[in-house]
Amino acid sequence: MHTISAGVTRFARHGLEPLLVLVVVLILRGLGVGGEAPLWTFVVTLGLGAVLQQPRVQDALAGGRDRLGPAVVLQMIVATATMYLLGWGALLAVAHVHILAVHMRRGGARTWKPAALASAGSILAGQLAVAAGLVHSYLDVTQSHALAALVVIGTVTTARALSAFVTQREEAEQDARLSEDRLRALVRDGSEVITMSDAEGNVSWVSPAAQPVMGYKPDELRGKVLRGLFHPEDEIASMELFNRLLATDSTVEHSAELRVRHADGTWHWHEIISRNMLAHPAVHAIVSHQRDITERRAVQDRIAYAASHDSLTGLANGPTLKRDLERALAQGTRYQHPVAMLFCDLDGFKAVNDTYGHDVGDRLLQTISTVIKRTTRDTDSAGRLGGDEFGVVLTRVRNAEEALNVAQRLIDGITGNASVAGLKLDVGCSVGVAISYPGGSDSKALMRHADAAMYRSKRRGRNGATVYVEEEVEAPWMDVS
Repeated sequence: MHTISAGVTRFARHGLEPLLVLVVVLILRGLGVGGEAPLWTFVVTLGLGAVLQQPRVQDALAGGRDRLGPAVVLQMIVATATMYLLGWGALLAVAHVHILAVHMRRGGARTWKPAALASAGSILAGQLAVAAGLVHSYLDVTQSHALAALVVIGTVTTARALSAFVTQREEAEQDARLSEDRLRALVRDGSEVITMSDAEGNVSWVSPAAQPVMGYKPDELRGKVLRGLFHPEDEIASMELFNRLLATDSTVEHSAELRVRHADGTWHWHEIISRNMLAHPAVHAIVSHQRDITERRAVQDRIAYAASHDSLTGLANGPTLKRDLERALAQGTRYQHPVAMLFCDLDGFKAVNDTYGHDVGDRLLQTISTVIKRTTRDTDSAGRLGGDEFGVVLTRVRNAEEALNVAQRLIDGITGNASVAGLKLDVGCSVGVAISYPGGSDSKALMRHADAAMYRSKRRGRNGATVYVEEEVEAPWMDVS
């Protein structure tokens, strides 16, 4: 019983218009202006109209939008029959426009041709019936024909105009769908992770690329503060980026290269490009694009390392050591502490090359560079200046005695480890030490002084260390007796 009741309700809901027209027919007939046809003819035609409006019947007639004609033509015929049975003929052709609009909404712009043909054809058939006296008309035949001609012209032109409008809408919707599909494909399959966050940094949306790029499902990042994924050493840089964003609008683009923690716990370098679109009515968010540049950074680091380090020993090269010395001197002046420069030149190294060959000599230089690294502090800088000469920048010393102690440890370490593959080599080291007190020598002068002190050590004998002391210079003509 319930099923029958639901079916009746569903039928009445979808066939509401013909049922309402039947009510109007009853009212018009009571007023004497509802035509002279038997009532059952209205019940049949309008009942058929209600059946035609049922979704299943519409789908069957339209063939899933492939065949639009049958459904439109049948409804036009039913509507036209009702119009002429009422005696008002083409005057009631507004029903045709209604049917046209309904089917255009269902089938699109291409509905207009079968609808216009069905409207014109059914009205022509109705007028022939009027002329033959087969149906009653409240209008005389001449008026009826003239009105019918005008209605046909109006219905066809209205159908064409609606078709043009619907075509424009369909093209716009198609373009929008294509743009949306293209954007969705780019966001889903792109190598960039796109995030949207509020003014506090809380993430509201993350693109699907987060999973292949970072290992996180988008839902795992939503609601979190993305800054929490940055490396502790990059926290300040990330805050600076965020503050710059809040201070500007969407016309300004900000970028930074920061380390981001991936789902597997590893740190990857990301290039992050962001815009503040909080004021944009369609966005209301800070939009960031980030991509993994770990490999690019690794290549850059390798290139930078090769440009700043000696390829044989791994120590800093001459220009890099000079820059380290300049930085140490600036800090010494700022924090008021001395800086020492040590020049180390190997004694007897040429004999090793001549006797055992350059391969043994190169391996010895690598061993000595390891000794130098082990002897100096992490805050100090060590470099190979060329051949068998090395330099050490002691970034902070108390006095010359402390620098001499380091020099002596270097001499002891080099002489004690001058061996290759168990072969003990007779190699020593002469060291020159130069001290710069706050606001004293510049880098060039300090390196020159350390070099001069090293040569004084060599003249005194191997394995010695000498502190540079400015010598007094006397003119030859001056009599000091």
